[in-house]
Amino acid sequence: MKKLKLIKYSAVLFLLGIMACTNLEENVLDEQLGTNLVNDPSNIQALINPPYASLRHTIEWYDYWALQEVTSDEVIVPTRGSDWYDNGAWIQLHLQTWTPDHIRMKNVWNALNQGVSRANTAIYYIGQFAQDATTELDINEARFLRAYFMYLIDDLYGQVPFRQADDLDFSATPEVMNRKQAADFIISELKAIMPNLKTKSDVGSARVTQGAAQALLAKVYLNYEVYTGEAKWDSCKYYCDQLINSSDYAVADDYWSMFQKDVAEHPEFILRVPMDDNVTMGSGSVWVNFTLHYSQTFGNITSTWNGPSTTSTFFNTWDKQNDVRFYDDRIKSQTGFNQGFLVGQQYGLDGTALEQRNGDPLVFVPEINLTSSPENAGIRVVKFAPNPETQNQFSSPNDVPIMRISDIYLMRAEAELRMGDEPSALADVNYLRSKRNAPDHTLPQYTTLTLGDILKERGYELYWEGLRRQDLIRFGKFTDPWQEKPATDASKEIFPIPQSAVDVNENLTQNPGY
Repeated sequence: MKKLKLIKYSAVLFLLGIMACTNLEENVLDEQLGTNLVNDPSNIQALINPPYASLRHTIEWYDYWALQEVTSDEVIVPTRGSDWYDNGAWIQLHLQTWTPDHIRMKNVWNALNQGVSRANTAIYYIGQFAQDATTELDINEARFLRAYFMYLIDDLYGQVPFRQADDLDFSATPEVMNRKQAADFIISELKAIMPNLKTKSDVGSARVTQGAAQALLAKVYLNYEVYTGEAKWDSCKYYCDQLINSSDYAVADDYWSMFQKDVAEHPEFILRVPMDDNVTMGSGSVWVNFTLHYSQTFGNITSTWNGPSTTSTFFNTWDKQNDVRFYDDRIKSQTGFNQGFLVGQQYGLDGTALEQRNGDPLVFVPEINLTSSPENAGIRVVKFAPNPETQNQFSSPNDVPIMRISDIYLMRAEAELRMGDEPSALADVNYLRSKRNAPDHTLPQYTTLTLGDILKERGYELYWEGLRRQDLIRFGKFTDPWQEKPATDASKEIFPIPQSAVDVNENLTQNPGY
């Protein structure tokens, strides 16, 4: 008889306080399919936790984040001496010369499809319990999570393997949805479950809510023309309106407040991935270690890797004086550096000018050679504030918003402008900019607005949050040249299906250009 192994990893510790889970030890359930599993209501927790845990894969810098950011104009990972070459993996992402065998293609494909599988497991087996309001809510949350992972697969790869939750014949090859089929299925699922979800006021932003469903619907409609050739701007605007008109969400008056350590609920957050540096969670979401120079250690952060930077192409578009999103110094007294962009001479906590390992001053500069750069090459970015007193320097103290209300304002503005309503789009963008003034400065308001302005504004508001590739594609800019990257072919707007996946599913067809 088939067996199902359901593993509640210690990685799902971030569900603490969300789903009344307090046991951080690995808890393995190995139950035969049937009454043994569904007679014990305590097993429901172990069924719904894994698809939530898979959300963490969407904020890991070296996999999913890398595909959305390192392939864009916001991030560059140059080789510095022998550091960060990694068999050319980062160079290939920047130059958009990846192949179906690239390690990131395989890792992300596997992680997202595992998320779909975990959600299906939850949907089916929770459905075998005696049904009540709790089980029905869990099933609807699992259906959202399945739709979310399918959306990410569709966005990245353009093909989505799928089997129904009650299809237990795992020897059969899954069917494959094309981009339009997947987008339409996701939309129908979200519309079906949305009335039966709770609100943020009911359960917070770490649980799936009606607002999360509205935000995902808006996002699918925003990109629907890319996926299908048919624009759905009015539908995008409709769901953005629902969120903006809700009292559950508000644009932050203090931009950097949502990126501090130990922030849980925040008015901006629609859906977040909770993190906790009180336990070891791996290094996938260490937002300072990977970018800081080796000498920029502080507190208990003793391992810094001198890696990702931003491109001069992106850096040079900024209003560096008037935009608060460029620079904030509230953590400087604890770390020696600011949040935002790290430029020029860097200093230690005691004010000492830091040096490179060869003794030269540590002055971050925008000049970069992708294949051979000195240690100081590249402007660094710190979006999330670290915890200097952490006992687990490779675990993050930052809950990460994967949907937030400022993005919704910009999505609505884009939809409005594309439908010809420039005054409404101007009002939305200028409202957001009115909240982003640097201290003692005023960020100018737009008097006219172009799509290029909206793309820039999305970069200013959402940089390094894992959205840039998708935005560049929608605005027709993903294959443009930027620092250390030539123009590339339009086929690069969809990633290749990993060869290992094509080899085992005859329903998958390799994407054009690969």
